[in-house]
Amino acid sequence: MIRVGITGGETPTAGNLIRILINHPDVELAWVESPSEEGALLFQRHKGLAGETYMQFCGRGNLEDIDLLFLCNNIDGDSERYLASHVIPEGVKIIDLSPDFRINPSESTPENAPVWVYALPELNRKPLVRGAMRAAIPGSLASVMLLSLLPMAKNLLLNSEIHVSCVTPHGEDAEGEATVLLEHEEIEETAAALRTLQQSFNAPIRLTATAGGWNRGISATIYFNTPIAEDEIKDIYDTFYEDHGFTFLSESFPGLDEVRGTNKCMIHIEKSGDQLVISTVVDDTLKGGAAGAVHVMNLLYGLQERVGLMLTAAGV
Repeated sequence: MIRVGITGGETPTAGNLIRILINHPDVELAWVESPSEEGALLFQRHKGLAGETYMQFCGRGNLEDIDLLFLCNNIDGDSERYLASHVIPEGVKIIDLSPDFRINPSESTPENAPVWVYALPELNRKPLVRGAMRAAIPGSLASVMLLSLLPMAKNLLLNSEIHVSCVTPHGEDAEGEATVLLEHEEIEETAAALRTLQQSFNAPIRLTATAGGWNRGISATIYFNTPIAEDEIKDIYDTFYEDHGFTFLSESFPGLDEVRGTNKCMIHIEKSGDQLVISTVVDDTLKGGAAGAVHVMNLLYGLQERVGLMLTAAGV
């Protein structure tokens, strides 16, 4: 069994992670740390856990008791500060769901600390299964863009300006309100990851996003010029994703109901003149979030990647 600890236990990310892990056959949840919730039952903070667990939040988890630590802190810099103030026992692996280590580890990271792997399985599965100790989960917008573009980058076919339009959960924003207008930290995160496959990639990524009328799920439309025929592009995507268990091509435009509540990504390919149009949907709270982190955990420990993640979409 993999003994797991979670920091930032009060956050929505931690709640989503706990819901998956309590039913994972190879995991024992050792503790969930949240000083502000110490002594409270997990289900008092996170809906859906009543009747599933009677575990309480702790004020400080014992790192000697675990094999794997999930950092679910939702404030930039909190993961860095946690690692700077705690001694991580040798052999304890870490999966970070914050932005702190996605592109370059902080200068404050000790020189002899394990290397952070950018933990998108569809891009870096080999490093994850070959002894990685530190894994940084990509941002949700970066995940959507990368899953849409990786096959083209693999074949060195990203050679023109890329336009991305996303509809995202509303959060605190009003429905229809613009949430991203061309500037976002995950644009560079995406570009850096694409360059690991296509070193020549230097085209601008024009990202805009608006708040949708829902609380989970991202729908993205991506388009750019390419002379490659539609059937050839579909073959490229089929080949790239044929041995990945969560990303699928769809013959029709995918809807959020097909992925909501799952770790799936659905992609539709279509040409319009010289423009390639890619339509992609994910549940950002899971794919690119908690379920993505469990997927990475499975790879770190040599488990079949779908273990604990056989989740069913709403479908309605």
